[in-house]
Amino acid sequence: MVTRDTQTAIREAAREAPNGNVAVALAIVTSLALFAILFPWFPGGQQLEVGTRVDSDILAPRDLTFESEILTGETREAAAAAIDDVLVLDPEIRERQVAELDRIMAAISDERGDATKSASAKETALQGIQGTALSPAAAATLIEVDDEVWQTMRDEARDALSRTLAGAVSPGDLEASRSRAGNLLPATLNTAEQSAVNELLAPLIVPTLAVSQERTEALRAEARANTPPVRVTYVAGDPVVPAGTVIDEAAFEAIEQLEIRTGSITATAVLAAALASILGGAALGAHLWVSKPRSLRGARRLALFVLTTLVPVAVAKFAFPLILPDHDDLYLALALPLAAGPIVAAVLLDVGSGVIASFIVAGTVGYLAVAAPSTSGSLSGDLDALRLVLATGASSLAGLFVASRAERLQGYLGAGLASALAGGSWAVVVLLLNPEWSIDEFAWIAGASALGGLLTATISVGAFVLLSRPFGIITRVELMELVQLNHPLLRRLQDEAPGTFQHSMLVGSLADRAADKIGADALLVRVGAYYHDIGKLHSPGFFVENYGDGPNPHDNLDPLQSSRVIMRHVTAGAELARKHGLPEAVVAFVQQHHGSRLVAYFYRQAAQVKPDIEPELFQYPGPKPQTRETALVMLADASEASVRASKDRTSDRIRQIVDGIFRERLEEGQFDECDISMRDLRIAADSFVQSLSAVYHPRVEYPEPTRRELESRRALGPVVEDDEALIARPSISAPRERPRPVEGTSRRSVIVQDDEDESVLSEDDS
Repeated sequence: MVTRDTQTAIREAAREAPNGNVAVALAIVTSLALFAILFPWFPGGQQLEVGTRVDSDILAPRDLTFESEILTGETREAAAAAIDDVLVLDPEIRERQVAELDRIMAAISDERGDATKSASAKETALQGIQGTALSPAAAATLIEVDDEVWQTMRDEARDALSRTLAGAVSPGDLEASRSRAGNLLPATLNTAEQSAVNELLAPLIVPTLAVSQERTEALRAEARANTPPVRVTYVAGDPVVPAGTVIDEAAFEAIEQLEIRTGSITATAVLAAALASILGGAALGAHLWVSKPRSLRGARRLALFVLTTLVPVAVAKFAFPLILPDHDDLYLALALPLAAGPIVAAVLLDVGSGVIASFIVAGTVGYLAVAAPSTSGSLSGDLDALRLVLATGASSLAGLFVASRAERLQGYLGAGLASALAGGSWAVVVLLLNPEWSIDEFAWIAGASALGGLLTATISVGAFVLLSRPFGIITRVELMELVQLNHPLLRRLQDEAPGTFQHSMLVGSLADRAADKIGADALLVRVGAYYHDIGKLHSPGFFVENYGDGPNPHDNLDPLQSSRVIMRHVTAGAELARKHGLPEAVVAFVQQHHGSRLVAYFYRQAAQVKPDIEPELFQYPGPKPQTRETALVMLADASEASVRASKDRTSDRIRQIVDGIFRERLEEGQFDECDISMRDLRIAADSFVQSLSAVYHPRVEYPEPTRRELESRRALGPVVEDDEALIARPSISAPRERPRPVEGTSRRSVIVQDDEDESVLSEDDS
C-alpha cells in the first residue's frame, strides 16, 4: 500500500526530474529563431561571390600590397606540372607476369591432355583462355606438337619472358622488347612453333618502369618551393573588378583582402549559421535540462528567456553592417547596449540564465562581427572580432552580477557603470595587442563604452518596468520598496491591527532566515510574510492579537459565522493586495498561507453540537502552497502563533510545537503542490526552533534591592514607604504572565487566534 509520504515523494521526484521534452522543444525553437537571425543575409550592399558579373566598377578603397594565394598557387602548380613523372624499375612486375605465363601454360596443358575433346574443340578452348589472344594457327600448333616439343616451348617461353622483363622496359620500348623476346627462342623450334610462343608472350611483355609518386612529388614540391610568391599591389582607386566583369577566384581574393566583401549566401556560410544556431539553442536547452531553474518554469518565462537572448543578437545583426569595419577607430560597436539582454534575464529570471545568455550573445556577436558585410569593407583584422567578443561578454557578466543584487533603482546605474568599465577594459587590453595603436583611441573607447553603459542601464530599467508584470515577475527593487515599513498597507496594519503587524514582522524574520538556509528567495519570503495577513484589516477586532483584554467578539457568533469571519481575511486580503497593485507573487502568500486547512477550533465546536456537519464549510479557500516560499510562510505563521500562545516556551517545548506543526501539514498534504523537499523542511524546522528560542529566551529574576541601595535612594530623595515595607514588597522586575483560558471553559470566553486551529496547542496545552 502506498502511503501519503510515498505519494508525496513520488510527486516531488517527478517535479524535480528534468523535463526533456520541454528542454528539447526550447532548443529547437531557439535554434530556428537564431538561424533566422544569423542567416547570411544582411540589409544593404550588393552580394559578391565567385561567378557574379558586377554591374559597376569595384574600386580599391585603400593602398594595399599582399601575397595572392590564388595567383601564387596557380603559378606554383604550373611549375610543378612541368616536371615529368619519375619512373623506377619495379621487380614485382616480372614476377607477376611470369606467374601469369605459368597459369596460361598450365591451362593449355590441361586442354592438350583432355581426351574427351576433338582437336577443333581444343583449339577453340585455347583461344578462350583468359589473358591470351591466339590466332587459329597458333592454337592448332599448340595442340598438334608432341609433348617433348611442348615442354621445350614452355621452358623457352618462360625463360625468354623472364630475361626480357629483367631489364627496364619503358612504355615506348614494348615492340622492341617483344622482338628481343622472340630472338631469345632456340632455333630448334620451327617457325610455326616460334610464332605460337611469340603470340603467348606478346600480351605479357609490359613496361617494368612505374611512376614513383614519392620522387615525382618531391621534385614537384621543390619546383613549387622555388617559385616565389606572387605579390599584388593596389593603389586606392584602382579597379579591382571592372564593370561587366565576372568575379574569378583571384578577384574575389582581392575583394576579401581589401575588405570590401559584402558577403554571399554560400553553402558554407549557411552551414556556419546553422551550426552556430544549433550550438546556441543547445546551450539554452541544456541549461533548462541540467540546471532545472525554478525561474524558467512556465511558457511565459521561457519566452522571456529566449527574448532576452535573441534581441541583442538581432540588434547586432542589423547594426554591424552600418558601423563595421571600424577603419576610423571610432569603436562605435562598444556603444551598442548588447549587455541589456543578459542583465534583464539575470534580474527577471536568475543569474544562471543571465550567464548563459551572456555567453550566447558574446559568441554570436563574434560570429556576426566576422560575417557582417559592408560596402566599404569588413573587419580590419582578427583583433576587432576578439575585441567585440570579450567586450560583450565582460560587460554582460559584470552588469548582470551587479544588477542581480540591486535593491534600488540607482543600483541599475551601477550595473551600467560596471558594464561600461568591464567592456572598455577588455577593449583596451585588445587594443594594446595592436602595435599600431594610438593614444586617441583610448578616448574613443572610453566614450563609446560610457555611452553603451548608459544605454544598457536605461534599457534595462525600462525592460524591468515593461516586462516584469506581463511575465509575472517581481524584481528585487520592487521587493525592497514593498518591504519598507512606510508602505500604505503596512502603515494601516500598524495603526489598525498592531498585534497583526507585530506578528507579521516576526513571521517575516522566521521565514526569511529559513529561506536563506534552504536557498529559497529570502527577500520574497520576507515581503510575503509582511503582507500575508493584510486581510485582517477588514475586521481586525475579531483576531486575538488585536483585541487583547477587550471583549471577545466571537461571543455573539455561532461557530460557522466565526469561521467565516476568520476565513474572510484570506479572500479580503487578496482583494486588498490587488487593489493596491501588489504583484501576484505577493498575493500568492495571502491566498496560500493557510492552504486548504480547516478552521479547526470552530469546526470542532460546531461538531460537538452537530456531529454530521460538513467540514468543507470550515475549510480555507486555498490554494495549497505552490512554492517553497509560500510553504515557509505557512509554517512560520503557524509556528509563531502557537509558540506565542503556549505557556511553556522552553526549547524542548518549542521543538515539540514546531515539529507537530510540520508533521500536521505534511499529513494533511498541504505541500503536495509545491517543490519543497523533506530536507528543506528539516532545515526550516531547525531554523524556526533556533529563532523562536532566541525570541522567547528565559529571563533572570533579579533579587530584592539591598539595604545599602535603599539608603542610597533615600539620600537622593524622599522615601514614600519605610525600608521594611519596600523589602517586603514582591519584586516588580519579573512580572508574571497573565493566564490564558484553557480547554474546558466556555467557548465564548476562549481568545481566538489567527491560527486557532492548531490542534497541537489546544490538546497539549490544556
